Amino acid sequence: MVMMSPSATPGETQAEPASHRPQAVLFLLISYLLWGSVSLRWVMEFIEQQHPLTWLITAILLVFGLLLGLEPWITRGIGWRAHLYLVFQVGLVFAASLFFYELDFFALLYIPLCAQAMFLFPRRLGMLWVGILIAITFVGQVVQFGWPQALPFQLLYIAGLVFVSAYTALTLQAQESRRQSEKLLEELQQAHKQLQDYAQQAEELAAARERNRLARDLHDSVAQTLYGLMLEAEAAARHLAAGQASTAADSLQTIRQSAHQTLQETRLLIFELLPPEIEKEGLANALRARLQAVEGRSGIKTRLDIAETPGLTPQRAAVLYRIAQEALNNSLKHARAGQVSVTLRLEKDRIVLEIEDNGVGFDPSLAAGTGGMGLKNMQARAGQIGARLLVRSSPGRGALVRVEAPR
Repeated sequence: MVMMSPSATPGETQAEPASHRPQAVLFLLISYLLWGSVSLRWVMEFIEQQHPLTWLITAILLVFGLLLGLEPWITRGIGWRAHLYLVFQVGLVFAASLFFYELDFFALLYIPLCAQAMFLFPRRLGMLWVGILIAITFVGQVVQFGWPQALPFQLLYIAGLVFVSAYTALTLQAQESRRQSEKLLEELQQAHKQLQDYAQQAEELAAARERNRLARDLHDSVAQTLYGLMLEAEAAARHLAAGQASTAADSLQTIRQSAHQTLQETRLLIFELLPPEIEKEGLANALRARLQAVEGRSGIKTRLDIAETPGLTPQRAAVLYRIAQEALNNSLKHARAGQVSVTLRLEKDRIVLEIEDNGVGFDPSLAAGTGGMGLKNMQARAGQIGARLLVRSSPGRGALVRVEAPR
């Protein structure tokens, strides 16, 4: 069978989707069962009554059954052929009914035509054909039996036509819904794959940005310091060759201090290459790992004091860790601190994080104005969780970074 697309004109059809063919085959089998039952009943009537038009009616039934199976090839892709097919088949059934009065069972052959009309056309046009078949059934029964004697037969066959038409329409609707669901599932799978690709690209981009940042840090800190060490070493060698031992000792002291600073920054970069996973390890373990791996190995005294903080989600913990990391980086790179403490505690309705060092300190107003010390980054991160950032420091008095986040 063929089926018109919803947007097709009455003169155009399109081949039925493969997903509809199992239903069409099932209806065809049922149609042949009906045709077979009508034909068998006719044979029994013929044997009993010896009707003079026996061979004509027999030929009508054979032609009807043949066309019933050839319908997919007859109506292939052309709308007017489908209409012509139904007109011809209806004419055969109506003629058989008129040639042999008081044999109502020929009206059963309108039932497979109803199913075919629903398969061949869009719903509205198919229902129009069903209405035509109902009208022809009504008229045929009146012609055969008269009124109101035809009423019981009319109700019986019209109910059959309506039932088959409705069932066919529901079957096609369910098939179409399943097809749309499969199409939607395929689109969702494609969208999911695209999102995975985008996520991978974003991850690769983030990794590239991180590599670029580390490369800049290596160039700006370690590489520059190593170059300065080389120059100081050459200067110390010249001083020793000239017999200037005290000047050479000053150069060696400078080399020692620069090497120590370079070692600290190298440990920091190594740690940042493999940062802790906050959601898995927790805030306390992440901060402890940072202090042990960087500050502790650099000879800086560390203290970590974290109290129970109910209500601290992994997302907020990650933000607090990034702020602490930025503050610790400032202490390591600029403060020349000998001691660093990190505290996390509850105060009434807020969570308080403090990072304090005993370094050289700085002027917060100047740092904020120039965007230095990572203050803008810390302020932005604090804003993500509705927290307030406070920075207290002055030259020679160390620094305190305090974050107050609502519980």
